[in-house]
Amino acid sequence: MIRTLSILAVLALGATAVLAQSDVSAARKEFMKTYGKFGYATLNRMARDQMPYDQAKVDEALAHFAETAAKIPSLFPAGGFQGPVEGSSYYATQKAFESQSDIQARAEKFAKSVADAKGTVKDLGSLKAVWPGINDNHCSSCHEPYRARKS
Repeated sequence: MIRTLSILAVLALGATAVLAQSDVSAARKEFMKTYGKFGYATLNRMARDQMPYDQAKVDEALAHFAETAAKIPSLFPAGGFQGPVEGSSYYATQKAFESQSDIQARAEKFAKSVADAKGTVKDLGSLKAVWPGINDNHCSSCHEPYRARKS
């Protein structure tokens, strides 16, 4: 009886860990999808003159980044690597889950850059001056080591 209960407890713990990892994976996917909406579909398109400049949308995007940047490290918990994820073209590399201090430092730098930008972006010219640096120094530079494309 004790052996059976022990086995059931271990299985339940394992199932809980798998569910927690898939929840983190789903949360990360949704989080990055929202960041893409604000970053690439809004700010990037405005900075490239692919859509009209809209101060309200710029403010909304920067506010969202500022409010959520601190959540980034929690999306890459130690030991949470899953490899390619069903239904997604990209996945987080194992290195992302082994580099907690770097992910934390990057999130803090991103939050600071966004906070600094919030007061300076007032027109298309200032967006074009600020956004490429944020995108290159934070978004793209983090994707290079920590994101892989499914083959």
